[in-house]
Amino acid sequence: MTQPSEHARERIPRDAANDYTAEQAERRRAFVEEHSGARLDHVGQYSCDPATLPGNIENFLGVAQVPIGVAGPLRINGEHARGDFYVPLATTEGTLVASYNRGMRVLSESGGVTTTVVGDSMQRAPAFVLPDALRAREFGLWVDAHLDQIRSAAEATTRAGRLTHITCTPSAPSASFAATTPRVMLRVRT
Repeated sequence: MTQPSEHARERIPRDAANDYTAEQAERRRAFVEEHSGARLDHVGQYSCDPATLPGNIENFLGVAQVPIGVAGPLRINGEHARGDFYVPLATTEGTLVASYNRGMRVLSESGGVTTTVVGDSMQRAPAFVLPDALRAREFGLWVDAHLDQIRSAAEATTRAGRLTHITCTPSAPSASFAATTPRVMLRVRT
């Protein structure tokens, strides 16, 4: 078993008044470098303004570079989007962009993709370990009977998310929590 380092309880640098600045990111990079021995030179080279990041990332220290390729065009025949679109893909998986590109060509040459919005929600699906199918079914019934209480507890974790429904799948066993939310995550504590 490894022993905790002498820095195990040292807190990550934060500034309660203004935590999203280039200076704060530099302080955190120095902190990580000191505690890990890793150099974060490339992580500190970014073009975004840290002041635009509150609500999107905590303890910001930089960005990771991921190669981006482009595939397309893909013809879309949608209710809200129509036309030929090029699609950027960030990946390190060889042949992925080429494979998407071939699929998009075939779809476009076949008339394109017709799309519609069927539902608008963000979902989280935690797994629940239950001893058997009977207990999984009973769990689903319990969730249905306590939906209002679960909704209150879930919505207490966010200012914007609203839990719309929970779909239980006893064979999985999991529960899919669906919420409407303009831009934030709904935390579901299990």
